[in-house]
Amino acid sequence: MKAAIFEGKGILTLKDILEPKLEDRKFPKKYKKGEFVFVGKDEQVKLKVLVASICGTDLHILNVPPGHDATPGIVLGHEYVGEVTEIGSRVKNVKVGDRVVVDPNIKCGMCYFCRNDMASLCRDMTTLGIFCDGGFAEYNVAPAKQLFAIPKDLDIEKAIFFEPLTCATHAWSKLNFKLGDSVLIFGAGPMGCYFIELARLSGASKIFVSEPSEFRRKFAKKLKADVIISPERENLLEIIKLNTFKNGFFGVDVAVDACGIPEVIKQAMDLVKPGGKISTFGEQNINAFADKVSFTKVTQKELQIIGSYATTRSADQTINILTRSDINLKKLITHRIKLDEIHKGMELMRKGEAIESVVYPK
Repeated sequence: MKAAIFEGKGILTLKDILEPKLEDRKFPKKYKKGEFVFVGKDEQVKLKVLVASICGTDLHILNVPPGHDATPGIVLGHEYVGEVTEIGSRVKNVKVGDRVVVDPNIKCGMCYFCRNDMASLCRDMTTLGIFCDGGFAEYNVAPAKQLFAIPKDLDIEKAIFFEPLTCATHAWSKLNFKLGDSVLIFGAGPMGCYFIELARLSGASKIFVSEPSEFRRKFAKKLKADVIISPERENLLEIIKLNTFKNGFFGVDVAVDACGIPEVIKQAMDLVKPGGKISTFGEQNINAFADKVSFTKVTQKELQIIGSYATTRSADQTINILTRSDINLKKLITHRIKLDEIHKGMELMRKGEAIESVVYPK
């Protein structure tokens, strides 16, 4: 079968490799080099990949130096939808013929974090498509516990948004967003667009989006953000003041970094109102740092800075969101490509000329 293999040092190669089979496997752990997660063949599921998607994390992996760690030699791709073709003897949650979405982050289920509703912090975790084989291929084998069956009538081009939307939903739930709150979202790339939808569903009084790319601002408009700002041409501070000043102070209730640019953390501290919240969701390059951030300001304004990584338990909630008739994230798909064209898809994402690029195996 054809697959996109991460070779290390920014190299992604299309190769013909053997179709995977159910067999006892050991997956390299994310945080503990030289240690492995063992999964028996009776707990595994073989999937025919129906569609996959290119994530910003894939681009970080392929940067030189890399902005995200990954295992050389693996099939890349952690966002994918599959059809079950074979199951292990102990698999009960899915059956042959089911269409499934994939939670790629395999947690141990036994550590302190897993047992205390913080599984995304599991130190024994690994990730399909980053540290072990993922979905940029015709077939994939995954642990059954990572799979969630989806309704037969759910379009796979909506289902492909499952994995990133679970991450956004997890971050959103930590903000305790209240009906009528206002929000400023930095970035109108894929993740920023998901936050626009979540804000709308949550009853935001006003959704502000700051995005330098004209191309991406068009998608924020499609999703009906209220105020869309070009920070390179407009004064973001003055626009927030004009639209939020009340009772002697100004600022949004919540700010979300959905772009991974360190500078926006500093901006967010100025633009949220006293007592406001900042989500540092953006997957920033591990070599980047936010300079000149005043934590005195955090103290004096009693700001809450809230980190969020991957997801803990938002899978079923996310599937329910995707089945809603008023959620149509398909409008964010700008490119549909074959696996043979994956380098083209990566380049389009890298240049900011794509919002969501979906990849079909054939």
